[in-house]
Amino acid sequence: MVWNLAPQTIALVGGTGNQGPPLAVRWALAGNRVLIGSRRLEKARRVAGGLEETLRRLGCEVEVGFGVNEDVVAEADTVVFTIPYRGLDATLTALEDRIKPGTLVISPIVPIEFKGREIRLIHVEDDSAAETIARRLPQARVIAALHTVSASLLADYARPVKGDVVVCGDDPEARRVGMALVEEIPNLRAVDGGGLENAHIIEEFTVLLIKIGRRKRRPDLGIQFTF
Repeated sequence: MVWNLAPQTIALVGGTGNQGPPLAVRWALAGNRVLIGSRRLEKARRVAGGLEETLRRLGCEVEVGFGVNEDVVAEADTVVFTIPYRGLDATLTALEDRIKPGTLVISPIVPIEFKGREIRLIHVEDDSAAETIARRLPQARVIAALHTVSASLLADYARPVKGDVVVCGDDPEARRVGMALVEEIPNLRAVDGGGLENAHIIEEFTVLLIKIGRRKRRPDLGIQFTF
């Protein structure tokens, strides 16, 4: 499906980790303004500078914005929480008064913990991480997406990132915009997953996907539907 989407200002909260930088590059290549957020300004500055160099090598001369999380979210049309689940409560406390009404918030967060070689799903009182965000940010339009997309594949800009991405959210327009952003990454297909009540299914399935990938020694497994 071809979507019509105006360029967005996209803030990546915790955007200095594994998932944020390649998403920033992919969305910048699609014509969006991207902002790298971090708890530490100097770290955000350093990562943003590195991404500008990466984009230049890919033939794209653009500026990558940066700042502490509280500042970048206040500028954004879309905010993406690229943080571990364990940091979610503190991050929401810091940002809940900084995110503008109507902002699209994307949660790719999987409630997971690692105990040595063991992977465990964390019980979430709100049923899903995405629903926790929606409860804490009532002014935002929250969707769940991008859980099953490998960060290492996103960062390999010479290879297509094939697969389907389930997008869940209670606001149909937010789902539409989120699906359009997903499909700005070449070879990804967005699949409408209905309301936010379904977010826990894809969060939990992602844990299973990681476990299967470990057993098969295929850490970059994704999903694809046939229809």
